[in-house]
Amino acid sequence: MNALVKVDKGSCTGLVEDGGAREFEEKWFGEKSGDKLFLNIIEISYLLLTGRIIVETDGRIISTLEDFMKSSLECFKEYSWSNLVVYKDLRDRGRKVRVLGKNVFMMKDKHGDIRLVLILEEKSPLGVKDIIEFAEKSMRNNITPIVAIVSLQGEITYYELARIEPS
Repeated sequence: MNALVKVDKGSCTGLVEDGGAREFEEKWFGEKSGDKLFLNIIEISYLLLTGRIIVETDGRIISTLEDFMKSSLECFKEYSWSNLVVYKDLRDRGRKVRVLGKNVFMMKDKHGDIRLVLILEEKSPLGVKDIIEFAEKSMRNNITPIVAIVSLQGEITYYELARIEPS
């Protein structure tokens, strides 16, 4: 399927045109607003990379991720490359994924369980306190927290976090 997505560079979101919205929504892509489906920059990038969409921006039709990145560089400043690497890996493994914010995804695994994924890059500063807050917030909502650590070579290691109670 090559759906057309009209990208607004100001908001860095894409509006799915024509009849592709329902199929994307069923597969956990985008955010519904009324009868419209909007994709974020990570979803647009993944769908371009996998050849499932073409993008219209500034009156130009773009069919590759490389050309899209060149034309919409400002949109990629908030997200690091590791976000796309983890998003692609999870989707390629058959998981449903929603981008909740910078470096945080919601994932539905193959059994239907919901998990929150925190994305960390090797050598990027993030305090232990931030990881603990992420884990505690997830567990308070009965959601399993996962940390995805992306190496400088792009390899991903996933860790499921759990509370250990002393006996």
